[in-house]
Amino acid sequence: MPALNYTAASTDWNAHAAWCIAYLWGGGATGGGNGGTSGSHGGGGGGGEFVSAVLTGLTLGNNYAVAVGAQVAGTSQGTTNGNGSTFGGTILGANGGTAGVVNATNGAGGGAGGTGGAGATGVGNVRVVLARNAGGRGGNTASGRSGPGGGSAGSTGDGTQGSDSAVTAGDGTAERPTLGSTTDGDGGAGRSAAAAGLTGVNYGGAGGGSYSSNTTARAGGNGMAGYGRVYWSPPSSLLCCGCG
Repeated sequence: MPALNYTAASTDWNAHAAWCIAYLWGGGATGGGNGGTSGSHGGGGGGGEFVSAVLTGLTLGNNYAVAVGAQVAGTSQGTTNGNGSTFGGTILGANGGTAGVVNATNGAGGGAGGTGGAGATGVGNVRVVLARNAGGRGGNTASGRSGPGGGSAGSTGDGTQGSDSAVTAGDGTAERPTLGSTTDGDGGAGRSAAAAGLTGVNYGGAGGGSYSSNTTARAGGNGMAGYGRVYWSPPSSLLCCGCG
């Protein structure tokens, strides 16, 4: 079955058939910065959502936009949620995660994982949703530690959350699309010493929070871009797969 992969720089899928199977990974959010406050730390960002679905009733030759959520850059003072990824505008979507809180209080500050993207079984062009899994929540801060980022979701399950009691980042379940079954999409680990937040890993891993022992402003970790993949077959294959 032919397939095309999509990154944040990609654009459209030209409908070679009246159906396809679309896979979308939402982008990870930034970790919280320290805000330039001595002894402060940011919460971990939330990982990106995953969705896959069989889409039918597509118009042959039509261009359907595959808009993949781009990477977001952490800052010391602000936060940026992860960018969602969509197919055909509102036909199908995977949402990005929520950013970690700047200068979070202990026991708080982790951003929610991406969830609730567009598309449901039997609605519009969505014949069936094969999988929809949430990104992992970012870890909360603790005394002397920033929050680690949440992992991105994949077809096998939700991304795991960043630890609330250690610097351990959330594990991603986002299959690395170009390399078969190798998993990817981990969040950025938390910090227990003065440093900027660590960047999440490819396919929607979220950034970890920054930590500061003085008034030096340090940025939260970057949230990584999402991804997309579209499979299709010639129209004659529809009867074989039950889509005719």
